[in-house]
Amino acid sequence: MTKALIIGYGNPLRGDDGIGWHAARLLAGIASAHDAEVLTRHQLMPELAEPASEAGTVIFVDAASEGAPGRIRWRRVEPQPGPASFTHHISPESLLGMAKELYGRCPRAFVVSVAGESFECGETLSPIVRAALPALIELVEKVLSGQITESAEEN
Repeated sequence: MTKALIIGYGNPLRGDDGIGWHAARLLAGIASAHDAEVLTRHQLMPELAEPASEAGTVIFVDAASEGAPGRIRWRRVEPQPGPASFTHHISPESLLGMAKELYGRCPRAFVVSVAGESFECGETLSPIVRAALPALIELVEKVLSGQITESAEEN
């Protein structure tokens, strides 16, 4: 079992929506020190339920469309009970629910997000979101090392 699974997701061709991909590249450099696997995806899909069920912790990294640009937020995620919805958008809660229903196991999980400023076409993050990357990486490291274990707090 992998100790942690980090999933950076979003559209890396839509400006700040690519923060999950940028963060994943940086987190890949520290992943082995935390027995973590790092994945990048355009969106959450049902096939991620199996690797999520095999991890002790899952951290979802994504852009937020609401909030002051560059603001980092995190929250604990709980599985959403009920039938899995196979749509184009699966939430972290639904993915954890699938892991629990299909594989009998649901890890502790967090969503870490950065509020975006620009979602225009392009591979570059806005300056304010790029400036938030070091704090985002530090926050994920705190989750990985067990310094953050509980629910809804903001940075």
